[in-house]
Amino acid sequence: MARVFEAVHKPSGRLVAIKLLEPASRGSRELRERLAREAVVLASVQSPHVSKLLGYGWEGEHPFLVLERLEGETLADVLRRESRLGVARLVDWVEQLLIGVRDCHRARVIHRDIKPANIFLVRSSQGGEPRVKLIDFGVARLNEIASAGTSLTSTHHLIGSMGYMAPEQLQYAKGVGPTADLYAVGVVIFRCITGRLPFVGRSFEALTRLKTEATAPLVSSLPGVVPNDLLDAFIARALSREPQERFASTTEMLEAWWRVAAALDRAAPMPEVDVVFDEDEWESTIAESLSKSGTHPSLAAAAPSGTLPAALLRTMDEEAATDPEIQRPTLDQMLVAIPVEPDPPSKP
Repeated sequence: MARVFEAVHKPSGRLVAIKLLEPASRGSRELRERLAREAVVLASVQSPHVSKLLGYGWEGEHPFLVLERLEGETLADVLRRESRLGVARLVDWVEQLLIGVRDCHRARVIHRDIKPANIFLVRSSQGGEPRVKLIDFGVARLNEIASAGTSLTSTHHLIGSMGYMAPEQLQYAKGVGPTADLYAVGVVIFRCITGRLPFVGRSFEALTRLKTEATAPLVSSLPGVVPNDLLDAFIARALSREPQERFASTTEMLEAWWRVAAALDRAAPMPEVDVVFDEDEWESTIAESLSKSGTHPSLAAAAPSGTLPAALLRTMDEEAATDPEIQRPTLDQMLVAIPVEPDPPSKP
């Protein structure tokens, strides 16, 4: 949709980043409005873990954003070099990511496209650990904007990145709430720890069926993951199909992550297991299947069992054979992640 250029603010000499629509996208009124709304969204969020907007304007009919210049790389870049990450690096990154998401939600902003490519690891000038910043709010939804006028998200639009989208986002993007972001954070953690996504289908229809009907695998059931009941329960709850079964807020999820972090052995070496999963290739395959599909994904997801085309059912059967043997979480395991509130003191 857009390109980002390094630039210099002449009066101050400060390095900045300028975001412009791609030439091929500039004829789209909807994309121009999306970029303009990104400025409104970013201006409403103040957080050390969210990219900062410095300015905004128009060049003729084309909007542009002026953003702080970030030195470093995205989490997607890291995952292209390393199939998966150890908990020692992940603990602090997830905490910072959740703080950024919490600050967005406090400003009534739903990101709707949290994925490794939109998680930036800012290089430290002192050579320490990088700092996490959430970037790219091009599809974010500001509740006040959406309720004040015509939304840019129609019922039939899919907004976000397929592997990280919550099940309800695949069916009704316009109505997603903050828990869709929490689902995406859960997928990011799953991807970093296991080296793959929780649901992998060869077609968009198969992926939709998996997300809307299947239960995500327990992290500890996948190769090379050190079993930890709290981690299993945390991710199982984040990846619940029903939004109301996930964490009620980012604050609750962050507090649960602190409990998980306390139970993890950061010094333990990561088991050496080869994980073969090319996410870029998989996304291209899914996108190609979507372009060839004659049926809208939301209709496929909503179709009653037994009414889907035989070719699609065969795809689902083939997919099951490629998935590793996985153990599904039980209700008791998911409840481990839910803090138990003490009973209030009885009145005298």
